[in-house]
Order: sequence, then structure tokens, then C-alpha cells
Amino acid sequence: MNTKELSLPYILIITLLLLLASHSNSYNQNHTPTNPKQIPAVYVFGDSLVDSGNNNYLPIESYAKFPPYGIDFGGKPTGRYTNGKTVVDYLAIHLGLPFIPPYLSLTKMQRNKIKTGINFASAGSGILSETNNNHSLTLDKQIKLFEKVIKNNLPNLFDDKEKLERHLSESLFVVSTGLNDHFTATGNFQGSRKFDSCLLKEFSLRIQKIYGLGVRRFFVNNIAPAGCFPSMAAKSRPRGECNEKINRAISFYNNHLPNVLQKLQSQLPNFTFIHANLYEHLIELRTTGYKYGISEIWKPCCPNSISGDLKCYPYNATCPNRNTHIFFDVHPSQITNHIYARHCFIEKRICRASRCCTNAN
Repeated sequence: MNTKELSLPYILIITLLLLLASHSNSYNQNHTPTNPKQIPAVYVFGDSLVDSGNNNYLPIESYAKFPPYGIDFGGKPTGRYTNGKTVVDYLAIHLGLPFIPPYLSLTKMQRNKIKTGINFASAGSGILSETNNNHSLTLDKQIKLFEKVIKNNLPNLFDDKEKLERHLSESLFVVSTGLNDHFTATGNFQGSRKFDSCLLKEFSLRIQKIYGLGVRRFFVNNIAPAGCFPSMAAKSRPRGECNEKINRAISFYNNHLPNVLQKLQSQLPNFTFIHANLYEHLIELRTTGYKYGISEIWKPCCPNSISGDLKCYPYNATCPNRNTHIFFDVHPSQITNHIYARHCFIEKRICRASRCCTNAN
């Protein structure tokens, strides 16, 4: 193995981590763009954890259109499924990029002018084409929209093919998906080793599709521990404990995800990735959250009770202090995303870069 073979993955992680570490170790909650962007753009695929508002433009019921969502994001809803910023927002801040706008919010003219990235994520979506396909932009649909951007919009920003190809290869592509595939339309959990093996194969095919469009740098979240979500913990005995049966099933997928990414790297020239352990992050906060002022490890902030279906409906009252809760509703709160960003980008505890690239050119 030579230096050239190692250069791409190390360039990716060093670019991210050194650039981010050059900022203050305490995260500034204000959106202040910073210095030269070695990563020119961030493109986002996934579900409600990273959706920045696409579902607001679909003919569906989206609670994120209404308060109290966005209560800590300028005091108004943005289409994000939390009270404030997502992990993608923190990534943009520390790369000195603007917040990544949702594709469906943009006019054709706006799409022709944006070169810092677009968010295609859609709440409810999954890896499989049949997962909530009538209520979200499936991953396949998101990839098709990205293809349209490459064909119709980005050529307006780059005067030759080589510059466009460089933009795509140097940009970072966040992929955060897979949880919704584990639940049926009626909310029943359907994870199993056989199911997750098939799901990993389908995920690999989608990543290869994105790679085939010229993408080389990936940032991949694993799946959150759904057994610890408020709706599950409320039913556990003793109440508040995680549903370990669900978590064990999800862990099979998570344990094999790095192998899938490493296999892709061995087969695809210049393929690099950062693997983010969202699962470990949320599990760890249950025992270490007190260090950050978190006192409620499973109850949702919205609704401010543990009765009923635990859904956060429009204009529901929230807990008095959102920064004391891991979960805003069934999604992580802004403080949880803030801690994730610190642990990933600054402390490098939950994010790992690829370490070999045997077929790199």
C-alpha cells in the first residue's frame, strides 16, 4: 500500500476535522460563515433526521410546518423535525457554508445559482422504494432529483465538464437513512437478520448509484436506537428503559454497515467515507447527558407529557427547557444534535474515516 492509496480518505477526514477544529471548541449557536471552503458543498440524502423542509412542499400532513417545531430556530418552523438545528446544520456552520436549503423550496432560478449544496432529504423516507413512497421522497426519488440538478442546474455554474466533475468529487454527500424501513405503515417493527441483510444490499446499490454520478466523498450515519425512542420507552418495563429487542435487531444492520462501506471502497476507485455512529451517540447520552445539563433521557419535550400517543401536534406546549431533553419529540433535540456535532467533528469520538483505498487512482 502506498501513500497515494491512503491520500484520499485521509484528505477527507483531515480536511473536515482540522478545518472544524480550527474554530473554538465551544459551538457558536450563531450561523457565522468562516474561512476557505476546502469542501465546496454539502448535499444531503435521507429522512427526518436531516430533512430541512422538503416535506413542507409535499401534499401530505407535516407537523413540522407548525410551532413548536423551530421554536429555537428563529422562533418559527422551518420544516426541520426538531426544535432547532439538525446535525447537517452544524456541519454547514463549521464548514463555513450556508444552511443547506431543501430542494423543493427552490425555484429553477435559485437552483441554477446554488453551488454550496442542496438538501434532498424527506421525513418518512427509507432505503427501500416502498417505504412511505406515498408520503415522502424515497431515496430513489431523491437520487433522481440530484440527477436533474447535475443535468439541468449545475452546468450553469461551471463552464466546462471538468470543473463540474471536480465539484462533485470534492463535495461531501451526507446519507442518513434506514430507520423507517424497519417499521411497517402501521408502526410495527420488522427488523430481522434476513431483512437487514437485504436492506444493506439495497443501501449498497443506492450508494453505487450516487457514486456513478461522480460523487466520491460520503458521510454516512448509522441507524438510531429506535428502542430508546419515547414511544418505545414509554411501553417498556420498567418504564423508560430501551426496548432491547428492537435495538438488537438494529444493531445487526449497524454492525455490518462499516463492512459494506469498506467493500465499496475496495471496489470503487477514490471512494471515501466517514462513518458516523449515531446509535452509540444516543445510547451514551442516556448515561452521560447530565454532563451537558440533560436531565430527561427518554421523555419527549413535546408533548410535555407521557400520555396519549406521544406525538407533537401543532401548537402543543413544550417542556420549559428544551436543553434538558435528549428528545424533542421522537427526534433528537437541538442540544443532542449540538453534542453530536462536537463529538463527531471536534472530539472525533463517534465518527471514523475510511483508512484504505486499494483501488484509488
